[in-house]
Parts: sequence; structure tokens; C-alpha cells
Amino acid sequence: MNAAPTPCRADYFDGLQARAQPVRLTIEGEQLHIRGEGISLHVPVRQVQWPERQRHGQRQAHLPGQGLLSTDDAAAWDAWARASGLHESTLVHWMQSWRHVGLSMLLLVVVLFVAYRWGTPWAARAVLTLVPAATEAQLGDSVLAQVEAQWLLPSKLPAERQAALRRQFEQAVQRSQALPGAEPLPGWVLHFRAARQRSIGANAFALPGGHIVCTDELVHLLADRPDVLMAVLGHELGHVQQRHGMRLVVQTALLGALSSVVIGDFSTVLASAPAMLGQLAYSREFELEADQAAARLMRANGIPPEAFGLLFERIRAQRSAATGGATVELPIGLSTHPPDAERVRRMQHGAD
Repeated sequence: MNAAPTPCRADYFDGLQARAQPVRLTIEGEQLHIRGEGISLHVPVRQVQWPERQRHGQRQAHLPGQGLLSTDDAAAWDAWARASGLHESTLVHWMQSWRHVGLSMLLLVVVLFVAYRWGTPWAARAVLTLVPAATEAQLGDSVLAQVEAQWLLPSKLPAERQAALRRQFEQAVQRSQALPGAEPLPGWVLHFRAARQRSIGANAFALPGGHIVCTDELVHLLADRPDVLMAVLGHELGHVQQRHGMRLVVQTALLGALSSVVIGDFSTVLASAPAMLGQLAYSREFELEADQAAARLMRANGIPPEAFGLLFERIRAQRSAATGGATVELPIGLSTHPPDAERVRRMQHGAD
């Protein structure tokens, strides 16, 4: 027959006065007995709050009401608790082991990576089906207005030149859509604008709601190669077709919700969507998906896929001239765009 555990000595605070009163603690059945000079309390064990055990420091127990038990002799308290049948949760055991903590951190990183790499894009596509077209159009109009205010000026291209380029692109798109297996296109609008800042320069980009913006500088850069300009616009139309702008908003909101579990609030994500889209580039995955649309348009219009590489060559030459011959190439891990060579290679192999 096992002997009853030795009572544990502790200090009792009744919550009415600051003076501690020495007591002895025992557990008999489902009752915690607290005995001392002029003190005889009996509290159901299940009503006692037992804080998680730490490696160092005091041991405490919170009683119903305002009462508190405390002791500086952690070793004696822990031995008494084990002998009295007070079992710690698995969580406490894991917290007391650096190996378990390390494994937990590793599992958290794996879960977050899986959610970021596969879960978030999948969830974004599912949520995207619920976004009304009117909402996406309203967001696109807002983003376009902000981008125009910060970075763009009215186009200086003659109206006839703009109209001719729009007709040429519409015809190229029609030929592409005539190919077997073509996916339906949403509504889109091609805008021509001049760059307000030199850093924008020769550029084209797509926004939610079907807005495609092409700068005058890009038109001038490819004035002798309208076929390459059509390929670039086809790439941007691919962003529109895949709703990449709206997907970026949704994915960022979902990532904000995911990160809030770790670091805090995400309530401002959607409110800042216009500024976010104006400042962030599309992901490498989105760029490659848009390249597939460009490759399709090029094949439908008899444009050699490798001609797409001419754009990269001329942009690099333009940047080199603007910086006195110094060019900056970001490593692929730090760049949102795939390397130029990889994109050209995909074009040459059909990209799909």
C-alpha cells in the first residue's frame, strides 16, 4: 500500500490582505485541503487553476474567488504535485523540451510554407469565383486613377496612331481566339499613356477590370517591330484573362489573414489594395502564365516566339544607356519576374 504524499508547504493569500499565511497542502480524492493556523479550506481540485509549469520561478495555484497559493520551493511543489496525481498536459511537456519546441517551430514553418505555396493560391482561385465583376471593375478603375496620378501622363501619340495600334491588336487577338481550345476573354480596354517618371519608361501592365496600359515609350522602343509590341500586349491580356490583378488582391488578403495568426492585425489589407497593386509586381508564376497567352497570340499571328527576346534586349540596352553602362540584375530569388533567358526558352518551346 502506497503512503500518502507528504504535504506541500506553501503560502496562502486570501485576497483580502497582503500578508501571507503558511499552510500545508494535501489532495485527498477530488479535494484540495488547505490547512494552517486558523485555516481549514477544502476546494474541489477541478476548480483550482494550475498555471503551466515553468522551469524556474515560483509555483502558484489560483483558488476560486481571490485566493492564491504560492511557494518558492519549485522542486518540492513539483514532487508533491506528481505524487498527488496532478498530471501536466502534453503541451507543458513539449514547452519544457527544447527539442519539442524546435520540432514545433519546424512544423509551423512547413505548414506556413505549404499554405503560402499551394494553399493560398488554391483558396484565392476559389474565392475569386465569388467576386462580382462590378467589384473588380470598381477596383480596377480606382487603381488606374491612382497609377495615372502618380506615374503617368496623357499620351502624346497621335489619335490615329493609337487607333491603328488598337485595331492591330484586336485583329491579333481575334486570330488567337480562333485557335482550337481558346479560353473566353473578359472585357478589356487598351490605354496609351506617357510615363511621368523615367523609371517607368518603356512599359506595359495590366490591372483588374480589364485595363491594359501601354506607355508611349514602349511604342517608340518597338516602333520598327510592331509584332513584338503585339506580343507584349498579348502578355498583358494574359494577365487580364487569368484575373491576376484580382488574384493578387485576394491572395494578399489571405496571406494577411494567415500572418495575423502569428503577428497581428490584417484589417487594412483590402483598404490598401489600390496602393498595393500600384507598387507590387506580379509573381513569377503569374508572369509565366501570361507568357503562355503571349506565345499563343504569337503563333496565331505568325510571329517567331524568339522575337519576344528582342524586348528584353532593347530594355536592357535602354537601362544601360540611362545608367552609364551599369546594369543591375536581381537574383531570381529576389525578383518577381522570371529570368529573361527562361522566358525566351519557354516561348521557343511553346510555353504551354
